Amino acid sequence: MQVGIIWLGNIGTAIANLIAENGYKIIGWEKNPEVVNEINTKKINSTYLPGINLNPNIIATTELEEVLNISEILFIAIPSIFINQTLKNMKNRINTNCIIVNLAKGIDNTTYFTSCEILSNLFPNNNIVMLSGPSIANEFSKKMPTVVVLAHKNKEVLLTVSKILENEYFRLRFSDDIIGVELGGILKNIYAIGLGILDGKKITSINFRAVYLTMALEEMIKLGTKLKAKPETFYCLSGLGDLIATSLSTHSHNRKLGELLANNLTLTQIKEKMKTLPEGYNTLKIILNISEKYHVPLPLAKSIWEIINQKYPVEKFISLFIKDFIENK
Repeated sequence: MQVGIIWLGNIGTAIANLIAENGYKIIGWEKNPEVVNEINTKKINSTYLPGINLNPNIIATTELEEVLNISEILFIAIPSIFINQTLKNMKNRINTNCIIVNLAKGIDNTTYFTSCEILSNLFPNNNIVMLSGPSIANEFSKKMPTVVVLAHKNKEVLLTVSKILENEYFRLRFSDDIIGVELGGILKNIYAIGLGILDGKKITSINFRAVYLTMALEEMIKLGTKLKAKPETFYCLSGLGDLIATSLSTHSHNRKLGELLANNLTLTQIKEKMKTLPEGYNTLKIILNISEKYHVPLPLAKSIWEIINQKYPVEKFISLFIKDFIENK
């Protein structure tokens, strides 16, 4: 089985190493030649996954076509905002029998297409599978037990992909609700920012966190079901599970964004510190536009957006959350 992966960032490198540890050779594309050289010569990726020794079965390249031409299963780990521009000229480079597995979690800011929808438009003759769930790369790369969700309508396709991923510490559940699984992974990033804001203000009450996460899940379900997802999908790993993991993990970039906002850093300062703004920021404005279009109020998400844009201080977010949001339930 020829396996490829697009972008050897944090999650991409961790998934590539998982597959390599399972005995498969995998070739990955990365635009940074220094990262490629380090993976090939030292078998480490100190930029995106420090502290992990990579399996010799991983080969890195800066040549995108080299990956696309041979892949029978292709993982897309590039940030969602770069999918179209990276792959739009590669439509004829992928065999139609190749299964494409999407790891990206985002929505295009002009078309409102999700990453899976973008990939389906680029490669209409290929099976597009969504992989999502509570999967902090820094954890499962250390062989900590992890369970995630694979989504597709065809169970045979899911079984084919699961064979190269599963082992004693990394397990999979199947779903036929592709949009629900994908939206769970997209929306949880927004609310992880909000919990980061609370953490940045040292509000560590378990009671308060439980209320916050419950309300966040309610908003995810309201919008998700409006977009044709199954409500029960959000109560499972790719919804509630991923929301908890991303919101509470100290490795979460979205939570980190919230913490920095709570410390009164501007977006410019945060971008300089984090190198790039996480997916949750790019997604939030789009989600608010979609919620307005479909008349689905998302007061918690809107309040997070107001904080990001310095419309009011974090303290007001907290008081509104306690008073108005709960009274309106």
